[in-house]
Amino acid sequence: MRAIQVDERDSSWESNEPRYRIYVFEGPGSAVTTVDLVDATLRDVESSATTLAGDDRLWSVALVVDDSTHGRGLIWLVGGDYNSPPTSPREWRMRAEMQDRLLSRRSQEKLPLTLPDGRRVIRLFPDWGREWPLWESFSERYALAARDLPLSRELAADLHQWNAVWQARDETEPVPEGWIEHGRLLHARMQEQLDELAEVRPDFEMP
Repeated sequence: MRAIQVDERDSSWESNEPRYRIYVFEGPGSAVTTVDLVDATLRDVESSATTLAGDDRLWSVALVVDDSTHGRGLIWLVGGDYNSPPTSPREWRMRAEMQDRLLSRRSQEKLPLTLPDGRRVIRLFPDWGREWPLWESFSERYALAARDLPLSRELAADLHQWNAVWQARDETEPVPEGWIEHGRLLHARMQEQLDELAEVRPDFEMP
């Protein structure tokens, strides 16, 4: 996040008639329900999205903008297009926000901690004093070990070593050169091995 101080007079137009679009992602595949809301506040939109999604679907919200040059477009306000694979830390954060909102609600309702496609979310990131960089939010365990997941011995050993490199540095030191890139390779290997069980989220890339 960045904060930039600006002159409040730098805009050339304004409107008090926003058009919001709610996206509800139905489950496996690309099925989506979209609803536009007008004459609504952001609080109205959030309440409507929560009701539409229920306990088993993901939702996001965009501002609909009609541009005289480029036509109709969207500015994402909450979440994003869940059917588009993330390609940047920002897009992963938007996806994580959608997933965590659903999983938190399912946890409160004592429902299985699964996404609409039936998979869990396993988070990959290190933390001080932890042997393994594996986590499952909202679960009773939260902190996981390699033995809790069907990972190969080779991948488990590589994850342990990658985590140890992070732990060995002083808190004020930057991560070693190549550590992030190595994490991306480990994330890809984890996703391949756990693909039927879970979506692996590279939270080590999301400060």
